[in-house]
Amino acid sequence: MANTLGQEIRIFELDEAERMLPLVRSIVKGMTDDHAERQAALEQGHRREAEALTERLVEAAGELTELGVELKGLDPGLVDFPALKDGEIVYLCWRYGEDRIAFWHPLETGFAGRRPVERD
Repeated sequence: MANTLGQEIRIFELDEAERMLPLVRSIVKGMTDDHAERQAALEQGHRREAEALTERLVEAAGELTELGVELKGLDPGLVDFPALKDGEIVYLCWRYGEDRIAFWHPLETGFAGRRPVERD
């Protein structure tokens, strides 16, 4: 399926997205750690260290993109999984620290529009 820019996007079923959570959780954990280290390096004037950490963050974000998920923010670690609900593309919404995917939201509402996932 293509997005509005004509790019192919991966559509996830809930169980498929949840099977990916351990990997996604690991990548996001590394990113939040690297982000904190980068901030500390910047505050201490360690520019080269900060640049190296920035490169790692970009690589990790690329890994998430390759998986077909969208990183919405490092703080608090928001990740969206494109999915279909009633024939419309929506996001299954996961936040770092959550055990499972428990919410979804329409594309246009973002995190503020999260609604509980209905499980069979």
